[in-house]
Amino acid sequence: MPTAPCAIWKTPAEQLEKAGDYEVFDSPRAGGMYWIAGTAIAEVVPLTDHAKRLLTTWLCEQRRGGAEIPKIHSNVLDLIKSRRPLSVPTRLTNALIVLGNDISDLGGHVMFDGSDPDTPRYLAETESKNIGEISELFQMLEKTGFIDGSFFLGGGGSVRPTALGWQELDKLRATQTVSSQAFVAMWFNDSTDDAYFSGILPALAATGYKSLRVDKKEHNNKIDDEIIAEIRRSRFLIADFTCEPKNVRGGVYYEAGFARGLGIPVIWTCKDTSINDLHFDTRQYAHIVWKDTADLFLQLRNRIGATIGDGPLPKS
Repeated sequence: MPTAPCAIWKTPAEQLEKAGDYEVFDSPRAGGMYWIAGTAIAEVVPLTDHAKRLLTTWLCEQRRGGAEIPKIHSNVLDLIKSRRPLSVPTRLTNALIVLGNDISDLGGHVMFDGSDPDTPRYLAETESKNIGEISELFQMLEKTGFIDGSFFLGGGGSVRPTALGWQELDKLRATQTVSSQAFVAMWFNDSTDDAYFSGILPALAATGYKSLRVDKKEHNNKIDDEIIAEIRRSRFLIADFTCEPKNVRGGVYYEAGFARGLGIPVIWTCKDTSINDLHFDTRQYAHIVWKDTADLFLQLRNRIGATIGDGPLPKS
């Protein structure tokens, strides 16, 4: 692959594709692969390093959400303006996870310094300015007992998880719940029934999960209480934002936000005809944009398999 400067950081990267109106890069400093529109490339140039770190964090989140090659359009750069930096606890967690993922053999360790080719990825995943910040994060993790490390005076070092660190990683990687249930939040309307019965339900059945939609459940409690209880019981939530033009479904936003607050994974979907009606604050997430029910089924089945994993029920 030809090499070219990363469009965001101007650091070494592979240029995977180039066309008249977009380019695709694989950039360690940006955390991996990304697609960027030609108009957005020009808009990235004047960004501060702070804004570039926030954009890089958005790219990392998109990949964790199942977007193999996240796309940067001009509207994404508008979103970055409203983002807040990662909290220190989140940065510590990300540093531990990346470290654990990089060690394949028990007793192995990771070197990080200005010359190591993997170090830029640590900068990306932890929203760090430089090697000094990565060193500080690892030293804090050492004080918690999660890692052992030796650190160089000028920055960098060698680190590996401790037994306590591997236990913490196991907790972080563990599923939030063993439930076979997926909560479905969507517009309850005749116009969306086909999406539910021909797209969402078959995708869940194909991956070993059952669906829970509150309007399909008999209950005597307040519906808000029922929603909260069932989200808590669910392995993950599917939030479909298909709506009437200019008439977003507030309940879907509420349910998706509640699930995220509990740490329950959310899969975001939306019909292509409604994508421009998405609320500004949620456009940053990696939505499945579907054209028809067959497209919804295929994309949703693949996203569940990639980001959640197969469920415990027999697959059909």
